[in-house]
Amino acid sequence: MLGLLFVACVDPAVSRTTPPVATPAIVPTSTTRAVVLSCEPTRKTDAAGVVTVDGGFGIVGEASTYGGDTEGTFWLVRKGAALGDSIALHFEQTAGKAPATWVEYNATGSPRTTPWGDVAFKVGWKPISFSDTCWRLVVDGTDTGLVVAVGH
Repeated sequence: MLGLLFVACVDPAVSRTTPPVATPAIVPTSTTRAVVLSCEPTRKTDAAGVVTVDGGFGIVGEASTYGGDTEGTFWLVRKGAALGDSIALHFEQTAGKAPATWVEYNATGSPRTTPWGDVAFKVGWKPISFSDTCWRLVVDGTDTGLVVAVGH
């Protein structure tokens, strides 16, 4: 279950009359879509294939998606996580020109078998799904070192 509390800090240089960012039409050609990235997500993995920098937090699967991915998710894992734990997610924009410079919301630990255990946090791409952006992930005030990318 993903508890959402969505707060975005908007760049003061962007006026309220600025038109929304257009997202490209998505025409599925197969079950997997090729993503073109303009910035580099974290690619380092541990022996189990979990994307991680420090072995404390990780991403199961890819640390990137395409712009406009409003339905997609990724699974964040934390060593020692327990079912029902709640974490505060803070995404800090590191590259690109999304209207928000940061985004925050919460996620709750749910049952999910991963290489790190039986609990994972389902994280939605929608709040940061701006084409050609990268986001540094901070969890509960701790910089995980993880960077996720949104391509086109």
